[in-house]
Amino acid sequence: MRVTAPGKVVLFGEYAVLTGAPAAVMAVDAYASVNLAASHNDQWHFSSDGFVSTPHSSNGSDLPTGASAGFTTAVLNHWGYASLKELGQAPLQIHTDTTAFYQQQQKLGLGSSAAACTATYFVLAQLLERKPNLTEALKIHRNWQGGKGSGLDVASCWSGGVIRFQNAAAKELPWPDDLRWQIVWSGASAITTDHIAHFDQWHNQGDIEPLKRLSALSSDLCNAPDLTLLRAYQQALMDLDNSANLKIFSAEHQELVKIADSKGLVYKPCGAGGGDIGIAFADHTQRPSVLEDFRAAATAAGFYCPTLEMAQHGVRFAQ
Repeated sequence: MRVTAPGKVVLFGEYAVLTGAPAAVMAVDAYASVNLAASHNDQWHFSSDGFVSTPHSSNGSDLPTGASAGFTTAVLNHWGYASLKELGQAPLQIHTDTTAFYQQQQKLGLGSSAAACTATYFVLAQLLERKPNLTEALKIHRNWQGGKGSGLDVASCWSGGVIRFQNAAAKELPWPDDLRWQIVWSGASAITTDHIAHFDQWHNQGDIEPLKRLSALSSDLCNAPDLTLLRAYQQALMDLDNSANLKIFSAEHQELVKIADSKGLVYKPCGAGGGDIGIAFADHTQRPSVLEDFRAAATAAGFYCPTLEMAQHGVRFAQ
C-alpha cells in the first residue's frame, strides 16, 4: 500500500488562526508518501528519504523508537498499542519519502511533518481496518508537536484545494481565477514551534491590537480575496511582527517584499515566517506577465521559485 499527502502554503491568517480567526490554506503538489511492503525477514523495518534518519529495525516486542518510525509510533500510541506484535500483522517495511519538501537538503517549509504524519495515519488505518477522520489526524499531529499549532497544515493535506480553516474545522474556499501567486523559498529554514512559543508569550502579556487587526483582515479575505485586502493584510502582519518581535519578516523576506513592490505585487511570508517560504500575489488582469517578471527578478537575486501548482486532492492512495 502507498499513500500520498500534499504539502501546504498558508495564504493568510497565520498567527490569527491561533486565536480563533479563520485562515486560508492551499494544498500544493509537493507530496509526502508512505509505502508499506512485506518485510524480507522477521523484523519490522523503517526508513525515510527527504528527512534524513538512520534506518531502524524492530522485532516488534515494543513500539519502535527510531526517528524514521516516529509517526508510526505516534499513531499506534494514540490507538493504545504498546507493541508492533499487538497489531497481529506480519512484519512490514515502512518507508516515508518527503524529498519534495526539501531544497539542497533544507526544508522548504511546506508542511512536511503534517503530510508525512497524515499519510502514515491514513495507511495504518487502512491496514488495521479503522476508519480515518480529520479530527483524529489533527489530534495525533498536535500531540506529536507537543500541543502546539492550529492544525491548519493537517487540514490542508487532508482536504486538498484551498480551505478556510477555523477552530479545527475546514471548508472549501473558492479562489479567484485572476488572483495568481508564486511561492518563493527565502533560502533559510525556520523552526515553527519556536515562533509559536514566542507568540504565545507575547499574546499573554502584550497589546494585542495588531493581532485584532490581522484577524479582522483575515476574516474579510476569507469572504472575498483580493489584492487590495492582501496589501492591507501584509501591513498588518508587519505591524504584528514589530509589536511582538516575532522576526516574521527576516532580511530575506524583506528583500522579497521590495522586489514584489517594484513589480506591483504583494509579498508576505507564509506560516510562522522567519525563513522558509513566502508567497507573492498578483492581479492577473492588470498585466499577465507580472508573475514572470517577479520570478525573473527573484531568481536573479538568488532566490528559489519552485514550480508548484494547487493540489486538487488531499491524502489518498497512490494512483
